[in-house]
Amino acid sequence: MKVVTVPHPTLRAQALPVERVDKKLLQFVRDLAQTLQKARHPKGVGLAAPQVDKKWRILTTFLPQTEGQSAISKVYINPVILRHSKNQILGLTASDRQSRDEGCLSLPGLYGPVPRYEWIELTYDLIQNQQLVSHQAKLMNFEARVVQHEIDHLKGILFTDYSLQYDLPVYREDKSGHFEEIDKSILETF
Repeated sequence: MKVVTVPHPTLRAQALPVERVDKKLLQFVRDLAQTLQKARHPKGVGLAAPQVDKKWRILTTFLPQTEGQSAISKVYINPVILRHSKNQILGLTASDRQSRDEGCLSLPGLYGPVPRYEWIELTYDLIQNQQLVSHQAKLMNFEARVVQHEIDHLKGILFTDYSLQYDLPVYREDKSGHFEEIDKSILETF
């Protein structure tokens, strides 16, 4: 599967709920997870269906569950945030060893701080015995941040929208790995 980049119109569309399981859906879920796992330059940790030009409410993550573990793939179908922390943070807490800034496979080379809830509780569907079965989970820290980013994609929201809304910086990474703040007026074309 090919990851689409801005200004592709599907990135701004509302994704539609998945209502039934068929062979096409099963193959799509496998392909979406494989596409994320193979992503390089940058390496991805989350991918939503609109990013591969499909308007389904599906996202996948590829994250280690605890430090030092290998990453595992998780799929969330029809995710909805039920509750969240009162506070939002721009980056991650000091105990997390990840970058403060978010990036996106559909906005290659761009990074910036984004306000996100520290934890979220969500409901989502999984495929079990060829049916959609509802589940709930509480996600914290980096995993919560990644899922919030991907749920935004299902709503047609890009992380750079927050940069414009809250007047936050956006940085472009050059080929040598250096970061330079960009003029945010370019974001309005996305």
